[in-house]
Amino acid sequence: MWQRVLQATIITVVLAVLMLGIPLGWSWLQLAEQRLYAQANEILDDTRNATDARLNEGRPLDEAMLQNIVDQQTDLNIQISVIHDGTTVSAGEPPGNDPLSVRTNGVEQQQIAVDIPKSDVRAHTASAWVLMAVAGLAALSIGASVALWQAQRISMPLARLNRRAEEMGSGRARGPWSASGISEIDDVAEELIRSGALLTERLEAESQLASNASHQLRTPLTALSMRLDEILATSSEEWVREEARISLDQIDRLTEVVHDLINAPRSSARRSPGVVELRSMLTQQSEEWSPAYRRAQRELRIQVPRSAAVWGSTGPLTQVIATLIENALMHGEGRTTVKVRRNEHSTVIEVTDEGGGIDSALGTRIFERSVSGRSSSGTGVGLALARTLVEDDGGRLELLTENPAKFGVFLISAPGEDDDVESESGDHQGDVVSDDFGTLPQGSVVRRRPHSRA
Repeated sequence: MWQRVLQATIITVVLAVLMLGIPLGWSWLQLAEQRLYAQANEILDDTRNATDARLNEGRPLDEAMLQNIVDQQTDLNIQISVIHDGTTVSAGEPPGNDPLSVRTNGVEQQQIAVDIPKSDVRAHTASAWVLMAVAGLAALSIGASVALWQAQRISMPLARLNRRAEEMGSGRARGPWSASGISEIDDVAEELIRSGALLTERLEAESQLASNASHQLRTPLTALSMRLDEILATSSEEWVREEARISLDQIDRLTEVVHDLINAPRSSARRSPGVVELRSMLTQQSEEWSPAYRRAQRELRIQVPRSAAVWGSTGPLTQVIATLIENALMHGEGRTTVKVRRNEHSTVIEVTDEGGGIDSALGTRIFERSVSGRSSSGTGVGLALARTLVEDDGGRLELLTENPAKFGVFLISAPGEDDDVESESGDHQGDVVSDDFGTLPQGSVVRRRPHSRA
């Protein structure tokens, strides 16, 4: 900061010196030459008066008389020449080439010339140049000193204000702000202190709310989990046990989501992704969303390779896929397809339906908060939050096509297990299982056969 202030002030001073010094210097040089002409004319008048008196008395002109006039000029080297009746009398040093010369005629018709050498002219004008240079350097020195003082006066409070902002951002509060003498900086500092105090109060209130919510949510979730465990242990109906197991999985995921939401503001560290098996995760999503799709008389189909592992976090990734499947159910039509395509470097999870798609004017803003495909339903938070969750694991969420709506979750492939998988169909036709892909219709259950490892 101080460097910019110093630089700006010095540039201003230099421009002022140049804009004022150049015209002033030119005028000064003209004035110096005019003084030399005036001095030469005075010498010329003295010589004319002296020669007129000498000739009027009938005495001849001689060099001694002219030399006496030359000797009277202590600051100039001049030559005086007088021509009378064809005789030339001169005194002084030869002026050389291109001298400053003045001439006149006397009463006795004598021709008088006074010549000043060019070197004397340059010497007098050089003194003017030296004086102007000294004045300019003095102005620059004064300007630089004032600029340095002003820069330090402004930059030091700004540096203190910057440190205060950093301390507030890191949670380290200090004493009151000491006035800097600059009202604008003091106003900003006071407003920053007030804003910091208000922000601290809000953070404390949010922390207390999160702590209360943690205790209030854990108790009913624990009670519900124990009730489902009891149903799972005592019921003899297979479908009841299956529904209880699915509900327990959902409660576990909800508990993990609540835990992440409560602890996220307390930790600034980014979570470390692990290996996520997409087949088991997508099977769970099929089981959870199949009843809702059946009620809507629609079909949910999931196509996933036999071995599909990615780097990510199970809870957030599950929430992202659930958001995309729910959006397809709420805003789409026809069959919803979740398809996994992968290679050794990357994996993409595509979610598409057969509906009318997304308005082209809305396509570029679909991931912004408060932007929803329908004005009457949706908060506009789901896709924005889903993109954030994916990016936290080093992936990305993109809208691949607008009509039909197709979303793609791009993740980093992780080494998976080459397991043999059997798929049992639910209410629909049996799965088509190939060497690469198995198709999981609604309500399908994946069972893994144990195998030995070498």
